[in-house]
Amino acid sequence: MKDFLPLFGLQMMRAITTSLSKLFPIITAVLCVPSLAFPATLQAKVVEVQSGNSLVVSNINRPIRIRLKAVVPPENGQPFSEAAREHLKLLVFNKTATVEYTHLAEGFLEAKVSVNGIDIGSQMLRDGVAWYDSATSYELTESDRDLYSRCEQAARTEHRGLWQDRSPVAPWEFRRIQFAKVDSIVSGDSPQQSKNRAAAKHAALSNDDLFGAVTSTGAKTSAPSVRPIAENGSASRWTRFESATQHFSVLVPSNAVEGSFSTPDSSGAPLALHFLAGGSDRGFYFVVSAKGPNENRTDASALDQELQKIIDGMNQGAVSSGSGPLISVKPARDLRLGSYAGRQYYLSAEGFSGTARVFTKQDGDERHLFVLFALTRPGSESFGNQFLNSFKIVE
Repeated sequence: MKDFLPLFGLQMMRAITTSLSKLFPIITAVLCVPSLAFPATLQAKVVEVQSGNSLVVSNINRPIRIRLKAVVPPENGQPFSEAAREHLKLLVFNKTATVEYTHLAEGFLEAKVSVNGIDIGSQMLRDGVAWYDSATSYELTESDRDLYSRCEQAARTEHRGLWQDRSPVAPWEFRRIQFAKVDSIVSGDSPQQSKNRAAAKHAALSNDDLFGAVTSTGAKTSAPSVRPIAENGSASRWTRFESATQHFSVLVPSNAVEGSFSTPDSSGAPLALHFLAGGSDRGFYFVVSAKGPNENRTDASALDQELQKIIDGMNQGAVSSGSGPLISVKPARDLRLGSYAGRQYYLSAEGFSGTARVFTKQDGDERHLFVLFALTRPGSESFGNQFLNSFKIVE
C-alpha cells in the first residue's frame, strides 16, 4: 500500500483545486441549508405556477417558491412541457395548499404539496404529465414512494398524457442530449467523441477534470469503473449511500459518483481501490477504501503514514500544476469505530479548511483502510461534520 496513496492524493488535489476554482460555480449557485429531521408544514395560497413542478405561494404576504418533490415534468422544448404547467395550474392556482417541506435547494423549498387532501405530486404522475424521479425521492415516506411509483405506472399502462408517445424521453436524458449538442458545437468533436464527453459529464455531474483526474494514473493502472450514485443527483440534495462491496455507509450529496480501479503496490501486485466523491460550491467530500499488505506496521503508525501520503500527494499536485493552495495537517484526536482504530486530523489551506478521518485495522497479513476527507469553505463546516459523523462501517 506504499505507492498508491501519493498517486491518488496527487490526482485528488488536481480534482479539488480544479473544482474549487472553476467547477462549482458552473455546477450550481445554490443556497445549501441542512435538511430537517422531519418535514415542516405551512399552509398558504398558491399565487403563481412557474412550471410543471414549481409554484409560488404567499405566506404572510411573502412569496415562497416551492418545488414538488420527486416529480419532474418535461423540459422546455419537450412535448407536454406547457401542458404540465397548465395542468398543475388547474390543480393548485388560487387555492390554499398544505406544503410539507424538508429543505431549501436551488431557491426552492422541496416539498410534498396537497390541496383538499389530494397529493398534487401523485396526481400529476397519475395524469401522465410528469415523471417520477426515484433518485430524489429519499425524503418521501415509503408509502409515498410506493404511491408515486404506482401512479406513474398506471399512467403508462393507460397511455395518458406524455405516455401516448411509445418512446418518451425522460427530462434528465433530454438535458443530457442538449448538453451533448452544445458540447459538439463548441468543441468540434466528432459525434462519438461528443457522446463520450457527454456521458462523462453526466456520470460525474460536473466536468471531466473532477474524476477523470483521479483515474489518469498511468499505463499500469487499470481503466476505472465510475458511475453516479443517483440518476438525477444534485449537489444540494443529500442521500445515504450504502456500499455492499466495501461494507460502509455515509451521507453524501446525491451528485456523488463511486468508482474503482486497480494499481500496482510496492511489490507489483494489483491493489484495488474504491472511492466515493461528491460536492457542492461550498464543499467537497470523498471516501477511499483499500486493502493491501500490512508491511509490519501497527495501527498507530499506519494512520499517520497513510494520511500524510495523501497530503503530500495533494501538495505535489498543487506545486506541479501551479494551482491551488498547499494543505497543512495537524493530528487532533484518536477515534475508534467498531474494530477499526482511527484518528482525526485538522486540515487548513488558504480559502478553505477541512477534516480528515482515517480508520484502519490489521486482518492477518492484510491492512484494511478507510480515508474520509471533507474540504469546506468558511461557514459550511456543518456539512463536513454531517458527512464525517454519518460514516459507518458494516462488519
